[in-house]
Amino acid sequence: MANHKKMIFPVLVMSATLALAACGDDEEVTQPVTDDASEETAAPEAESADDASASGGTEVTTDGETYGFTDLSVEVDMPDQDDALDISYEEERGRAEAEYENKIDGVDLMGDDAFNELEQGLSQLSLTPDTPDDDVISQVVEAFGIDPGFKKIEIEVDYADGSDKNYEQTNQ
Repeated sequence: MANHKKMIFPVLVMSATLALAACGDDEEVTQPVTDDASEETAAPEAESADDASASGGTEVTTDGETYGFTDLSVEVDMPDQDDALDISYEEERGRAEAEYENKIDGVDLMGDDAFNELEQGLSQLSLTPDTPDDDVISQVVEAFGIDPGFKKIEIEVDYADGSDKNYEQTNQ
């Protein structure tokens, strides 16, 4: 009986380790986040031991310094399609997550794929808490190539200074 007890503990530890390793975050961006879109086309550099994280991703060294915000969420309704476009980018505790869904084109991306789709648009944005609402909306529409004939756009931005703002525009 004592021999069985000795076997249970290692089995439990291995099971817990495997369960934790299997838990991943599909939205997590595992490549370095920079505001220079041209770096994406360059040959990838080997990750150093300092860049590697325990989850296998690459840590973001900034918290909102890259784009001036830590969280950007864009939802667009088109006249013939509600929730036609959904964009989400978030930097938190040195990690980045990205999602991109375009129902009109049938595209649904997460993680690195979504970041690759969003990176050029993110780098075009020059947003601050003082930027006028209309300017924020026009920058987002232009940066992500959103059809200006949208029915409604909602934008939420958490700025690097800790402030957050919501922007909304409805077209008739």
